[in-house]
Amino acid sequence: MAWTLQITMALYAVGLLQSLFGFWTKRQAWVRGALALVALGFATHTVFLIQIGLERRHFPITSLSESLGFLAWSITLTFIIASFRYRINVLGAFVLPFVSSLMVFSELLWDENQSIPAMLRSRWVYLHSTVAFLAYAAFFLTFVSGVLYLIQEKELKTKRFRFFYFRLPPLQVCDDLLRRSLFAGFILMSLTIVTGAVWAQHAWGRFWNWDPKETASLITWAIYFLLVNYRLSAGWRGRRAAYISIVGFLSTLFTFGAASWFKGLHTYL
Repeated sequence: MAWTLQITMALYAVGLLQSLFGFWTKRQAWVRGALALVALGFATHTVFLIQIGLERRHFPITSLSESLGFLAWSITLTFIIASFRYRINVLGAFVLPFVSSLMVFSELLWDENQSIPAMLRSRWVYLHSTVAFLAYAAFFLTFVSGVLYLIQEKELKTKRFRFFYFRLPPLQVCDDLLRRSLFAGFILMSLTIVTGAVWAQHAWGRFWNWDPKETASLITWAIYFLLVNYRLSAGWRGRRAAYISIVGFLSTLFTFGAASWFKGLHTYL
């Protein structure tokens, strides 16, 4: 296991603890410190991925362990961007536990001597896989913003301003984060399906094969298409959009794991 991965996990773990402490105490210094640690962790994580790519001479998504690590990297990237854009102090307390869990499972499943499927030696893997994982990360941010919205809305409706009310961002901020991450994720997911179809044509002679992962991706895309369409045409916002974003992310998780759960052309992930 590379030393860069060990440092990355340590930085993410300490950043998570500081985020939780900052969330509990509402102290800006802890939140800023957590963001700095996560940014350093992201840098070492990037170095680790480059190391793996150079040592194994492949894009680091060829196994479940590598895929979990790359998904953690993608989510961390979206977290850093959202943190600088919105200054939502509690975001780390909701995002970093998932990132840390992904890193732990990635290390537990790590295989130093794995074989590389011939299909993943194609240059298409760089574009197709990158936009797919960034789409997953954007949809996770959509999910988190939806959860934040529902919690804050419940606090306001009960008119009993307790723990979460004084720590969560306003409803408008939650909704705007949901909107931006939704549109970004939908565009990236659309590119994922298009690049996957072109790659499939080159590899298997058909644009579409109704493979379990292809089908799951299409279902996920349709859920978010519904949300985007009704948000633009009917003004779906707030609670309704938040609920659909949660359903969409559950479908995203299913899409991510479809190759592992069902036999098909994407069994290599």
